[in-house]
Amino acid sequence: MSRPLALVILATLASPTFAVDQPAELSRAPIRLDAAQQQAIGLTWGTAERRPLEKVIRTVGRLDFDERRLAQVTLKVSGFIEELYANYTGQPVRKGDPLFTLYSPELLTAQREYLLARETERRLRQSSLPEARVSAASLAGASRERLRLWDLSPQQMRELEESGQARRTLTIHAPIAGVVIEKMAVAGQRVEPGMTLYKLADLSTIWVYGDVYEYELPFVQVGQEAALALTAYPEQRFTARVAYVAPMLDAKTRTAKVRFELPNSPDQLLRPEMYGTVELRVPLGERLVVPRTAVLDSGRRQVVFADGGDGRLVPREVRLGGRFDDAVEVLDGVAAGERVVTSANFLVDSESKLQAAESMMGMMGAIGMGDWKMESARPMEMGGQAGPGQEERRVGDVMVAVSVAAGPAKVGENAIRVHVRDASGAPVKGAAVSFSYTMDMPGMSIEQARAQERGDGMYEGSARFTMAGPWGLVVEIERPGKPPAREKFTLRVSG
Repeated sequence: MSRPLALVILATLASPTFAVDQPAELSRAPIRLDAAQQQAIGLTWGTAERRPLEKVIRTVGRLDFDERRLAQVTLKVSGFIEELYANYTGQPVRKGDPLFTLYSPELLTAQREYLLARETERRLRQSSLPEARVSAASLAGASRERLRLWDLSPQQMRELEESGQARRTLTIHAPIAGVVIEKMAVAGQRVEPGMTLYKLADLSTIWVYGDVYEYELPFVQVGQEAALALTAYPEQRFTARVAYVAPMLDAKTRTAKVRFELPNSPDQLLRPEMYGTVELRVPLGERLVVPRTAVLDSGRRQVVFADGGDGRLVPREVRLGGRFDDAVEVLDGVAAGERVVTSANFLVDSESKLQAAESMMGMMGAIGMGDWKMESARPMEMGGQAGPGQEERRVGDVMVAVSVAAGPAKVGENAIRVHVRDASGAPVKGAAVSFSYTMDMPGMSIEQARAQERGDGMYEGSARFTMAGPWGLVVEIERPGKPPAREKFTLRVSG
C-alpha cells in the first residue's frame, strides 16, 4: 500500500464521522508503571470516597445602617433655634432626649389662640344657645388639632392646658434612641418647614452587604446563618442571617447583592462602613468525590486515572457535579473506594495517548500498513487543512492548529504558531491569542505567553522548554462579541 493511501486511511480512521464511538479528541489507553517509574515522576494517589459535603460561599461584606432604624428631625413650622442640646455629630441620644429649643412666632400665636378657645368653650358651656356651645367646642378642637399636627407631644399639650400660659420656646425631642450621624442645626439659625436638622441612627442592628456570584445563588436562601469575621476583631465571630437576595444581577460583575442582618454587640463594636469576610456554609449531604487534582479537564471531556492493580493506570471518563475547595463531585465513572492519580497525571495522560496511538499503528500493521512508521504518534496531525507538523482541532466555532516554526520542538526557545480559521476555512483575524505551558512534574511552574498576529490567521509567540518530554500547551482565543475558546495540546520536546 502506498504512503499517500496510508495517509488517507489514517485520516479517515481519525475522522469523527468514521465511527459513532470515535471521540472528538485523542483516545487514551491503559498504561503500566512500576514503583520506580511512579516515584520518578512524583505520582501520588487519592481515593474516591463518599463523605458529607458543604458548599462554602465567601464574600467581602460591607457594614451599613439598618434603614428601618434611621430617623430625620424636621419641623412643620418656621422659627429660630435658640439652645442646642445635641451639639455634635456622633453624640448618643436616648428616645425623648431634648435636641434643641425653638422660638416660633406662629407656634406662640397658635398656643394663645388655643388657650383663648378653651376659655371661650368653658364660658359658653352653660349657654342656652346650642349653636354657641357647638361653635366654641369646634373652635377649641381645631386649635388643639393644629398644635398636634405641629408635633406638640401629649405631655406638652397637658402642660400648656394645666399652666394656662403659652410657652415662648418649644423643646424638640429625639424621636428614637441612637447616634447623631448628621447635624445641620446651629444656634440662632432660622429654620423653615421640612428642613432636615438632624439624622439619627439606631445601631442596635447592623446590615451587611455582600456580592454573591451567579452560580452560587441557588445555594443562598433567606434565613440562612452566616459567619462574619472582621480584621479589627480577629478573635471574634459574629452570626448574621440572610435577610434579602436582590432580584437582579450586576451586568458587569455577574453578582447579586445579598443583605445579611445581625444584632450589634452591647458596646456597639460593629460600625457602618467596616469591611469583613462573610462565610456561608450550606450542607449538601453525602456525595461521592475525588480530589480536585485527580481530574483532567479538557473542556469537552473529564478524565481520571484509576488504579488497575499491578502498576496499571486505567483512564476513566467521568461526569462531574459540584466543585468544592478540595474535591470534585463525581456523578458517574468511578466507584467509592477506588484509588485515583492525584499528581503527575498530565504525564500519565500523555503516555496514555501515546500508547493509544501505538495501538492504532499496530492495527494498521495488521491490515498491511506495517511498513509505514508514524514519527510523532499524533493521529490528528493529518486532518483538515493544518499542514505538516500541525495538530488541528475544532474548538467551538473555530478550527485551531498548533505547530513549531522551526520544526520539531526542542529544549530552549521555540516559536509557537497558532493557526485559527472559522468553519468555512477563512482565517480569523483580530483575535487576542495567548497560551500557557508546563510539564506536569513536582516543582514545575506554568509559563504564560502572548502570541502576536502575523497575518492570514496565524499568531506567533515564544515558549522556552527547559527539558525534553511531553509538555502541555493550553491555547486561549478571545474575539470581540464571541465566547472565549480554550483548548489543550501536547508537544513532545526533544533534547
